[in-house]
Amino acid sequence: MYSALSLLTLAPAFAATILLPREGAGPTINFGNNTGTPKHLASGILYGLPDNQQQIPSALLDGFGFNYGRAAGAQVGGGWCYGQAPYEQRFASALSNYQLTRAHGGSFVLMLHDLWGFDTTQNSSCAGPGDNGDWASYDKFLNAVIADINKYKMQSNLIIDIWNESDNAPFWGRSIDQWLAMWGRGYYRLRAAYNSGTVQLSGPTTAGQPNFNNDWFTSWASYVKKNNSIPDQYVWHEESGDSSSMSSSYDGLVAILKQNKLPLKTVNINEYAVFDEQVPAGSAFWISQLERYNAIGIRGNWLGGTQLHDLAASLLSKPNPNEYASTGYFPNGDYQVYRYYSQNMTGNRVGTSVSVDGKFDAYATVGGRFAKVLMGVRPPTTGTYTVTLNNLTALGLAASGNLNVQTWKFPVGNDVHYSEVDGPTDLGNIGHSYSGNTLSLPYFQTDRTTTYAWEFAVGK
Repeated sequence: MYSALSLLTLAPAFAATILLPREGAGPTINFGNNTGTPKHLASGILYGLPDNQQQIPSALLDGFGFNYGRAAGAQVGGGWCYGQAPYEQRFASALSNYQLTRAHGGSFVLMLHDLWGFDTTQNSSCAGPGDNGDWASYDKFLNAVIADINKYKMQSNLIIDIWNESDNAPFWGRSIDQWLAMWGRGYYRLRAAYNSGTVQLSGPTTAGQPNFNNDWFTSWASYVKKNNSIPDQYVWHEESGDSSSMSSSYDGLVAILKQNKLPLKTVNINEYAVFDEQVPAGSAFWISQLERYNAIGIRGNWLGGTQLHDLAASLLSKPNPNEYASTGYFPNGDYQVYRYYSQNMTGNRVGTSVSVDGKFDAYATVGGRFAKVLMGVRPPTTGTYTVTLNNLTALGLAASGNLNVQTWKFPVGNDVHYSEVDGPTDLGNIGHSYSGNTLSLPYFQTDRTTTYAWEFAVGK
């Protein structure tokens, strides 16, 4: 997406794409509401790391704030259901990704479904845990995973995803009851090996969001209450396109937890954003959504084959992106949003609210004598919005006067996900008069990819 402070009119990035025009009240930034120290919660990636840990330059990974990895050797070998050797191939890939993530100070989610072999490429010979009431192979599988975690000393900052997207047939394709039986069996075997202070467990990791119409989530919540198999992190995915939002999902979670008398825990959206949203506008939108609810966020990965294990979940590219072992990496336009978010937005976060229509959001910080506001309109929405900056006196500014606002533009290249973009464009400063402790600014979204950030100096 594309948004602008000035009255510039830019051609849409994709003229053939149907854009959805909007007009109305945009986000409000409350500089009087300190919401804590930035932890750059949305900087995780699903897969995206080659097994050669030196292949992607460390500076490029650090540059986007890489702090969470999630992987387990999908599409490598075959997994446990095909035998010991295929399982070992996948575990070796997972181990490499874990080690690289930890080298960058990050936490790592190990996905049992991929180690098993249910990565959508499995054939009919790949039996599932508990098929025909037989749990012997699953029990051996859990023992093997635990033994390898211990052997390679992987306990630090490790989270185990008990199963991924059981409500999505290619990743499970069996009943809710069989899934819950697997959950309970897996939970207690893993908890016997590791307490929550050593290795955390996460779930239910559904493709669907939490609400009372989601039988998978509600059945799971009822089961873990009765079975006392409550994970350390509550997980679901936000990859339903325009129909998903953190506000409705989080409200649904809280309601389900309350009904089942379950405690509130860390929320990890360990897959977020569909591929068309993985552009500067969409990424800024999702960063804002996740930060508001203090939710960990891991970018979804829509690539396949060797690219699944490369290109940092579509934040990087290279001259030959289809050649797995090739190098020459460079950042794309989306990368620059995460670099700005993780490297420039320091100090303390401040409260923001999403636009009235739910399509335009903002994330803001104050630090180093500057206030910074990163904004994003959710693709493919376009239109004109008004952004309101409130409580300017909390920044040491006068209740009225003139404020110089600098604008940074975050574009994409000609090939949205694969073209090199070396940084945002400085559009300069524009002075704005304000009064009543509030400044309202227009925001123009004319395509579905570009986004903007505003900066201004605060008082002493």
